[in-house]
Amino acid sequence: MWSEYRREKIECYEKAKRQGKIDGDIVPLLEKINEKENYVTLSSCSGRILVIDLNSFGDKKSSEFLGKWHNYASFEEVLESVNRCRRQGWLIQDPPILHVACKDLISARKLMAAANNSGFRRSGIISLQNYVVEIASFERLELPVAIDGKRIVEENYLRIAVKIANEKLRSGKSKIKRLEELISSF
Repeated sequence: MWSEYRREKIECYEKAKRQGKIDGDIVPLLEKINEKENYVTLSSCSGRILVIDLNSFGDKKSSEFLGKWHNYASFEEVLESVNRCRRQGWLIQDPPILHVACKDLISARKLMAAANNSGFRRSGIISLQNYVVEIASFERLELPVAIDGKRIVEENYLRIAVKIANEKLRSGKSKIKRLEELISSF
């Protein structure tokens, strides 16, 4: 049963990779995990910075992405995106996140230990069916930047916020590399 499930998920991964739906800088980690017989990746994001415009926070249906960067964002790019907000604008930096199915509980524990040792302190089993481990960390930033379409932060403050968002993004990406090294030793 595990072999068939894993084969199906590897096929989905390969298709998504061919279609360019996977962040390039997390692919080496995904490859390392997927070459291990007891693991298969389900979903991933290498971390991102975004500017989103919405009616109210939490209202995903009405949201509009005005800027999204999986690599580092420049102040000018973010400022341009914030200035296009028409409703409630937010500058958000999300940490890397990864979901991995494991063959058994022992494999899940081993993966969680590696994730924790890499700095992914917010990791744990989120499903007992196929022992799905969520690997995540705390690097996150959420700031309101526009209300009713008007920027509410000064340029200097926004410049500092973008710098901090990029630093947090860099920290998350370094954890990806550390995890990749630990997975290699499995």
